[in-house]
Amino acid sequence: MARLLHVRVLSVLALLAGIASVWAGDILWLRLACAAGLVIGIAQQLVLLTISVRMRMLGTFRFRLSTSTTLCAGVACWYLANSPHSPFLVVAGFLVVLAGLLWFSTALKDTDVVQLQARNLPGAPEEPVGPPRWPYGWSGAVICGFLVLAFVAATLSLPAAVFSGLALLAVAMLAVIRVQLARYTACNREVLDRLRAYRPTLTMPYNGHAEFHIGLWSPYLERTGQAFTVVTTDALTFRRVAERYTMPVIYAPTGDLRAIRAMLPKTIRAALYVYSGNNEDFLKFRRMTHVWLHHGDSDKEASSRRKAAAYDVLVVAGQAAIDRYAAHGVHIPSEKFKILGRPQIEKIETASAPISAVNKPVVLYAPTWYAADRKINHSSLPIGTAIVSALLARNATVIFRPHPARRRLPEAAAAIAAIDELLRADAEVTARPHRWGAAASDPTFAELANAANAMVADVSGVVTDFMQSLKPFAMVATGDKTDIFRARFPSSRSAYVIEWDLSTLDDALDAMLGDDPLAPIRVERRKYYLGGHESAESARAFVSYLQLLTADLTPIGAVPAKPSVRLQNSQERLQPARP
Repeated sequence: MARLLHVRVLSVLALLAGIASVWAGDILWLRLACAAGLVIGIAQQLVLLTISVRMRMLGTFRFRLSTSTTLCAGVACWYLANSPHSPFLVVAGFLVVLAGLLWFSTALKDTDVVQLQARNLPGAPEEPVGPPRWPYGWSGAVICGFLVLAFVAATLSLPAAVFSGLALLAVAMLAVIRVQLARYTACNREVLDRLRAYRPTLTMPYNGHAEFHIGLWSPYLERTGQAFTVVTTDALTFRRVAERYTMPVIYAPTGDLRAIRAMLPKTIRAALYVYSGNNEDFLKFRRMTHVWLHHGDSDKEASSRRKAAAYDVLVVAGQAAIDRYAAHGVHIPSEKFKILGRPQIEKIETASAPISAVNKPVVLYAPTWYAADRKINHSSLPIGTAIVSALLARNATVIFRPHPARRRLPEAAAAIAAIDELLRADAEVTARPHRWGAAASDPTFAELANAANAMVADVSGVVTDFMQSLKPFAMVATGDKTDIFRARFPSSRSAYVIEWDLSTLDDALDAMLGDDPLAPIRVERRKYYLGGHESAESARAFVSYLQLLTADLTPIGAVPAKPSVRLQNSQERLQPARP
């Protein structure tokens, strides 16, 4: 049945029927046979059009040029047979339709251009052209309408001018559809051409909504001197990343494999992943090296997922990350790992004196993001006011910096507001320069780590980064006793543990701000977690590795990415902590 609907012999039969009708004269049976032949040819296209409407595929319905031309010629002949007066108007109408069909068909060659949108891509249009209100598939409906109306008009022997009028109307509607289609395809073609001309060698596929993940790694991609992009199939990700950063961001609204392939030009040598969600389709393209970076190194569940084995290379901070996968039963060949430390710690300074020598300590409180599901929640925000109050009682100046994700959840927002108010009230009474809100969110973590003498945190990546400073820190156990917590989360073995019921709060803070008995252990744990890199060694090693990945490319004249973050930081720079 499907093949029968697509055979072209019916349209040829309709053409022959139309030609025969010119010489049929008054022979009734022959005229009826000619009319039947035309009806069958037109009905075939009407059935195909109806099926496309029923299947919601009208937008991509295609009328073959040969079929439409043949049917239009057959109907024109039928009109000449039934309205012999002013034949030149019929011929003129047919030529108008034929020219319109030929002109419209030239636009169809670009209908398969992949729909891409771009921001910050040199030369590419910033504002996308929306899909046509009348998709090119509507041209089939226009032609079918013309054929039906022209056949009826001819059968009723209406004047030839009616045929010409119908022809002009059909061509006018085709012109509207073609103009919309041309604008749409031209925009998509321009983005694709500009992306290829940009010749990126590195890309960061990203479908997460915590756009700061990109900023953790993009400065080091810029240092390679190679052009790079961020690619996404998520509309919200596209908007957020493009608003915050200035590297080219490419978005494929359809999200299919063909669109993803278009976002990854052949010049790309490596795809760098900082978020584990929805990467499967990107990983299907094997002409590049797929490198798992992750946005942070911690003992959270996300740092030991089995899906990490799908990547070609796993860049990790230290041996702790490798052992973490093995401890959770995730087998990954050792040759896939690349220990490069944490580039983000390059500006974190090492403590120059023991904390016991500090009279008025500055303590950074950096709870992780809050999760309503207790199984994956590691945030201490619900008991944050008790922790901060205990720090204030010890004459500490507090820098309160909660994780930027999920701050708007009602439970998290309420806890953050309560701690902010607690610090504001204490600052008014004691004049201690506590920092909260934008004053603590705008500076980099390295600036905060340098300004603090100690830290209280949860199971999160900031613990690993803070290890570089060799300063004391405490961690909050969300539900476990100290021994179990240290067994589950090895990063806490050099931390003073605050249990959830606060039974160890005083002892943990007194030890952290006092004799600090865990100081010797932190030296060993720093090497285990951070690979033994000093100062900027890790950043240099990471940049060198990226350059190695692209080393087999000849130099390209790509426009380098601009500096990473648009947001201007008017916050006064924090001064390093002094004893």
